[in-house]
Amino acid sequence: MYYNRTLQWIVLLTLFTTAPKEIFAQDQFSRQLEDQEQINDQTEQDLSKLIGIDLAKKKNINAVTYEELQALHTLTLNQINSFFEYKRKFGDFLSMYELQAIPEWDIPLIKEVMKWFSLLQKSNKTEMSNEQAQHQIVFRVGRSGSSSMLSQSFAKGMKQTFFYRNNNHVNTAYGLSAEKDAGEKNIFDFTSGYLQKTSFSIFKKLIVGDYLITMGQGMIHWHGYAFGKGSNILSIMRQSVSIKPHTGTEENRFFRGMGFEIGNKNTSLYCFVSKKGLDANIVYDSIRNKNWVSSLLLTGLHRNEKEWLDKKSLQSFHTGFILKHQFRSGHIALNGIYTHLNIPIQKRSLPYNTYSIKGDQFFNLSSDFALAGKWGTLFGELAADRDYSTGAIIGFLKNLHRTLDVGMQWRRISKSYNAFAPNIIAHQYGANNESGLYIGMNYKLNNRNRLEAYIDQFIHPFPVFSANGPQRGLVHAFTYTIAPTKKWGIYLRLIEKRKTENLPSIQSKSHLLSVQQSFQLRIHAEFQINEALELRIRNELLTRKKEAEDNLHGWLSFAEIILHPVLQPYSISIRTTYFNTDGFDASIYCMERDLPQYYSMQSFFNRGNSSYLLFQTKISNKVHFAGKWVMEKKYFPSSTPIPQFNTIIQSEWRVQATIKF
Repeated sequence: MYYNRTLQWIVLLTLFTTAPKEIFAQDQFSRQLEDQEQINDQTEQDLSKLIGIDLAKKKNINAVTYEELQALHTLTLNQINSFFEYKRKFGDFLSMYELQAIPEWDIPLIKEVMKWFSLLQKSNKTEMSNEQAQHQIVFRVGRSGSSSMLSQSFAKGMKQTFFYRNNNHVNTAYGLSAEKDAGEKNIFDFTSGYLQKTSFSIFKKLIVGDYLITMGQGMIHWHGYAFGKGSNILSIMRQSVSIKPHTGTEENRFFRGMGFEIGNKNTSLYCFVSKKGLDANIVYDSIRNKNWVSSLLLTGLHRNEKEWLDKKSLQSFHTGFILKHQFRSGHIALNGIYTHLNIPIQKRSLPYNTYSIKGDQFFNLSSDFALAGKWGTLFGELAADRDYSTGAIIGFLKNLHRTLDVGMQWRRISKSYNAFAPNIIAHQYGANNESGLYIGMNYKLNNRNRLEAYIDQFIHPFPVFSANGPQRGLVHAFTYTIAPTKKWGIYLRLIEKRKTENLPSIQSKSHLLSVQQSFQLRIHAEFQINEALELRIRNELLTRKKEAEDNLHGWLSFAEIILHPVLQPYSISIRTTYFNTDGFDASIYCMERDLPQYYSMQSFFNRGNSSYLLFQTKISNKVHFAGKWVMEKKYFPSSTPIPQFNTIIQSEWRVQATIKF
C-alpha cells in the first residue's frame, strides 16, 4: 500500500509525539525476546545485566555507521545498503521524512529507526531536547522477599544501582556504574567505568576502561545480550557493533583494559587487551598439590563468606583483533582471540565433560562474512581452536517476493571444538558438539496479516548433560499475526519441540534415552480502547510428554491495562496474572513491562497469582521517576497425609530516578 507524502508525514508525526521512546523500545524488545525458542533462568538473569543503559542522546542519522544500523536487528543488509547508496547519490539528509524515499524502506521500519536516530543541527541549540541531553544520572533501588525467606541473610538489604553517562562533547563519552545486590555490603560491590573517544588522532574509536567485544556470528567470542533463534528470519543472523562500552551491571562477561579501531573508510582494524578477575569456584587437588577451576560463576552475588572467597579468584588475560573490510554489499573479516588464566579449568570427570573446555590457555581464529545482492544475503563464520578442531555456521536470506522472505541456517561444530566465551544461534549457545539446520519463512499476506514459521533440526553427536548418548531434536514454530484495524491486533504462536533425553532406569544405574515432547500455544491480544487506554490479554497453554512418565501441563492467563494519556507526563500499567502448572519442569515464562532500561522476565510455576503496578512520570523535562510494585502468591502442595497447600507470598518493589541535563 502506497501513501502520499503528506499523509506519511502526518502519520509519522502522530506516532512519535504520543508516547515516550522507552515505551516503544521496551514493547518491541519484549516481543523479540518472547519469540525466542528457548527461554530459561539464565535469560532472566542476563536481561538487565547485559543490555545495560543507552547513551543519553540520540545519534545523528547523517553520522550513523554500518554497524550501528546492523545492531538495530530490524534491517536487512539490502535495506542498509539502500540507505548508504541513497546518501552517496543525494548527500546528507535534510529531514527525517526523507527516509521515505529510500528504496525498500517502509513506515514501520522508519518508525523503528527514528527511535534511535535524529537529525541534529549543531547550529540550532534550541532543538536540543530532553532526549538529546548530554548528561544522564540513573539511580535505582529495590527489594524483594517472601514469607519463607525473612530470616535468611541474603533476603536482607536492598539492591541498589547507580549509572552516570556523559556525552559532553561530540566525540567523547564516558560513564560510571555501581551496583550492590541484596545482602551485599555496599553499593561499590561492583564498579565499572569507561572513556570513549571517536575520530581521535589515528583512532576511529578508542575505549579505555570496561568494554564489550563481539565477533562474527559468535563462534569464537561474543559479549553482551544476544537474541536466540525465532520465527522472524532475521533472528538467525548475529549483528552488532564490534566494540562498544560496557554500560550494564554484568560483573564477569566484559573486558577491562583498552580497545581501539583504526583504518580507512572501508577497512578497519580492531585491537584489544584486557586483564581482570573472574568469579570462579577454585578446588584444591591435594594429590597433585594444585588448584583447579571447577566452574565459572556468573551470578555476581557476594553475600556471604563463601561467595566472597569466589569473588575475582581467577585472573584472566585476553587479547585479540578483528580485521574487517566493508564492501558496498557486505563485509568480510578475520578474527582472533587469545585467553590465558592463572589457574587451569578442570571439570568433573563425567562422560559429557570429555570434550568440554579445559586448561589455562585458549586461542581461536575465525573468518566471518556477509554479502548481499539481488540474489539474496549470504552470511556465516568459519572457526578453529588451538587443537585445530573446527566449526562453521552458514546462513542465507532471500526475498522471493515483496510479500515472502525465506531464510536458512546450517551449522556444524565438532564435538571437540571449544572457545572461552562463544554465543551462537543454535540449540545450545556454547558452540560445540552440534549439527543443525534451520529453515524459516515470513509471509505478509497483506498489510493486516502476517505469517511466520520455521523448522529447526539438530543433533548433538556426543553425550550432553541431559542425554547419555546422541541427542536429536526437532522444533516447529508457527506465528500468525492479524491486525484488522489500528486499534486492535492478535497474534497466535504455536511451538512444538521434540528431543531425546535421559530416562532413569529402575533396574540399573544407567539411563535410557526417551523422546520428550512439548507443545506451547499462546494467544495474545492488544486493544487500543482510546487514545489514552490500552488493554492486553494473554492465554498460554503448555504440555510436556515423556515416555514412561506422567505428562506435565500448565496454563497462564493475564490481563493488563496501560494508561498513557496523550500529552500527559505519566503512564500507569496494572497487570494480574493467574497460573497453574505441574511444577518447575512445566514453567511458563512471561515478559513484564518494567522501569525504563530495566527488563523483567518472570518464571511462573505451581499454582498462584501475581499482580504488579508500574508508574512512570516526568517531574520536569529533566527529571523522570518510575516505580514498580509486585505481589505474588504461590500455593505449594504439602507432603502431609492430609492434602493441603502451603502458601508463600512474595513481594517486590523498585523505584528509579533519572536526571538528564
